[in-house]
Amino acid sequence: MKKYIKALVSGIAALTLFAISPAVKAEPVPAQTPASHTILTTPDLSDLFVEQAYENARLNSPFASFTAQAVEVPFKSASLADKMVSYASKFLGTRYRRGATGPSAFDCSGFTSYVFRNFGITLSRTSSSQYKQGTKVNVKNLRPGDLLFFSCHSSGRGNVGHVAMVASVDKENGTCEFIHASVKRGVTYQKFPDGGYYDRHFIGAKRVLD
Repeated sequence: MKKYIKALVSGIAALTLFAISPAVKAEPVPAQTPASHTILTTPDLSDLFVEQAYENARLNSPFASFTAQAVEVPFKSASLADKMVSYASKFLGTRYRRGATGPSAFDCSGFTSYVFRNFGITLSRTSSSQYKQGTKVNVKNLRPGDLLFFSCHSSGRGNVGHVAMVASVDKENGTCEFIHASVKRGVTYQKFPDGGYYDRHFIGAKRVLD
């Protein structure tokens, strides 16, 4: 009987303790979107309106039919002159022969006309007639591709008898180097002014490339 009463008292105490204990509430677990799903958001209508306005302005522009294209730059005379000088140098050492127009032999005007003709530019056959072409150039303003004219023994002093093409220019020293068909050395380079023969026989310079 005593054991029964003791057990009953213990049960009543446990029930009383449970009743007066505060209830523990479970914290809500936030919902998570599965990784495989995409969250869709409503686009900003103001951005769409601005974008559409720009598109309408572009389509109604007088330049709407214009498409960007690579602008073709005119062929520069400097680039052409460099190519001509490079081409002329291929004939260095080619022998001189009066009246020859190449490519196995040249006289002075035969050489210049041959080089220019290879680039679609026609020069007259003789040095005196080539001197009548192009525009006059001061020696201080020489460029590669310009023509230099000299007198010679056969033409007489003051008369054009020889022609050469400027190959390079040294602005600092005020000199240039020309390439020509020399009677003694064939196609070769020569410095100008040289303080000698070519200085004494120089007549003038002409520019055909412009």
